[in-house]
Amino acid sequence: MREPGVRDSMNTTIRPARTALPSAAAQLPKTKAEVSRERVIDAAAKIFAERGYAGTTMRAVATQVGLRAASLYYHYRSKEDLIEAVLARGMGSVADAVRVSLAALPPEATARARIEAATLAHLNSVVTSGDYALASRRVMGQVPSHVRRRLVSLRDAYSELWLELLESARAGGELRDEVDTHLARTFILGALNSVLDWYRPNGKTLREIAEQFAILTEGIFRRV
Repeated sequence: MREPGVRDSMNTTIRPARTALPSAAAQLPKTKAEVSRERVIDAAAKIFAERGYAGTTMRAVATQVGLRAASLYYHYRSKEDLIEAVLARGMGSVADAVRVSLAALPPEATARARIEAATLAHLNSVVTSGDYALASRRVMGQVPSHVRRRLVSLRDAYSELWLELLESARAGGELRDEVDTHLARTFILGALNSVLDWYRPNGKTLREIAEQFAILTEGIFRRV
């Protein structure tokens, strides 16, 4: 039987990462240029996710949004700049959603409850991020090395967050002694990211999937 903190984590409302803490600037109407830029990056995320880095051209993105190719360069100077913006948004939205979810938990929440809340937030974000999350998963290894190096810090910071969650569980006596937290983190993130390959909206809900995931990972925790 789960302790109350775990059930509470599954009932946490996950707020969209980009709108959880709106600033005054975010309330202002977007300019025409900002709207156009958003259309460009949305179209690029979709095409990168479908065709990969090599198969995507600036002309294809421009055509998708009804711009002349030359006009596209007003927003992004190169395909490298465009893919970097897409991947940064994809990775950042997931990390933001998880951090917002964790911040919403009460101070007394157990480490296990925090891990389950992070699980649900991650699943929710990768699904709602759509093409951005798909592009992040499928294209990261294809981009030029200097672009990838600039994005590694984002990926590593989020990975470190999960390691801290697991180490906190260990420090609190909730994690079994023999668990390798680095491997556990790798297994958890790999499984969570794989949802993009098989999730269907007409199947189990994300909350049900998160609950099943909690059952599967129960073995890393001490019995209470």
